[in-house]
Amino acid sequence: MTQLASQILALVGGADNVVSLTHCATRLRFVLKDPQRVRTTQLQSFPEIISVVDSGGQLQIVVGAQVETLYHQVTALLPTATPVSAGKTNLIALISTIFTPMIPALTGAGMVKAILSLLVLTGSLSTNGQTYQLLNMIADAAFYFMPMLLAYGAAVQFTVNPAMAITIAGVLLHPSLQQLFASGKAVHFLGLPVAASDYAGSVLPIVFTVWLLAQLDRFLEKSLPGFIKFFVKPLLLLLIIGPLALIAIGPVGLLLNDGIAAGAAWLNQRVSWLIPLLMGGLQPLLIITGTAWALTPIATMQLSKQGFETINGPGMLASNIAQGGATLAVALRTRDHQLRQTALSAGLTALIGITEPSLYGVTLVLRKPLIAAMIGGALGGLYAGLSGLVRYAFVSPGLAALPAFIGAKPMNIVHALITVAIAFGATFVITFCWYRPEEQV
Repeated sequence: MTQLASQILALVGGADNVVSLTHCATRLRFVLKDPQRVRTTQLQSFPEIISVVDSGGQLQIVVGAQVETLYHQVTALLPTATPVSAGKTNLIALISTIFTPMIPALTGAGMVKAILSLLVLTGSLSTNGQTYQLLNMIADAAFYFMPMLLAYGAAVQFTVNPAMAITIAGVLLHPSLQQLFASGKAVHFLGLPVAASDYAGSVLPIVFTVWLLAQLDRFLEKSLPGFIKFFVKPLLLLLIIGPLALIAIGPVGLLLNDGIAAGAAWLNQRVSWLIPLLMGGLQPLLIITGTAWALTPIATMQLSKQGFETINGPGMLASNIAQGGATLAVALRTRDHQLRQTALSAGLTALIGITEPSLYGVTLVLRKPLIAAMIGGALGGLYAGLSGLVRYAFVSPGLAALPAFIGAKPMNIVHALITVAIAFGATFVITFCWYRPEEQV
């Protein structure tokens, strides 16, 4: 694996060509100074690499379950100095870079929530007991302190000191601030009003704040004399950005944050079937084009504010299961022993919730199974939307994550199971009847 990490780094143009590196569940995500230096064909020749995608301002190398090990080994080969600015980037790359570092924390918290739901449902744990309350606190921590998690990701994207960014997030979440607001008295800073706001679980305020922090940091870095920079720069950053975050940036960001959440709620009330249907049908294309992260901020806002989300989870559940259904149908139909082994493994992985091996290794190559998966995913997503299916925890939707659909609505898990049955059944039948082994490419 160490040799593979070294070869990947060389083929993306070397360590000096890497601006930043993050990873998600299956992909290494590079932001590069000069994308023209990448040797894509040679990267795709490695059996460990499922696919190479250049999208969203990033070079995405799909490697599957070994991604975290490979990420650490590539990172160890990079210089430890703070990377230079990535320059212009698009919205999808921005969202991906900011949100990727916090996904493991949200996933872990989501799984704790799912386990708690199972324990309560089976009567093994009482919601009134201290054990439940402490476990629930552990699960809620990632959402309550989400501004701090986002501060780190935003600091990486905007190339500013992460500790400074997290400190500013701490200003927004400090208990003393909430005590001032709870007093009922108007709060002012140098005569300027500080709006009573709850930043726990918020997304946009800290992203805007860290962006401004990065701009001021670069200005001070160029302007201050070297002999005073070490202690004057952090002093000015805190004294300027801290009050600005409380007086202006935070309230405006929170207003936008709540506006987006309200818009999502409006869509859910008027056309609840629309987003799950589109996500169920188009998720494979979003993955291929690297735009699957586009709606993540809205889903995260919903989870942190109302305890469940309708944007990503329901449609993704249908899409992931459909990928599994299409791939397993190929495994039964094909006469190619190697393809059957690949399809069996990738199909089971897709049912668990990780679809890249299935998508890049089977359905995208054979085409008809991909179309079948999109049809089956759309049908499952349509049912999910019409039934009001919600996801209570941030986990990759699949059979292993079904407890994430157990919550306040007793029928929600039933609707999740029906969504799974529709997506899998429709896709499996369409693929089995439509795909012909002799059509393999």
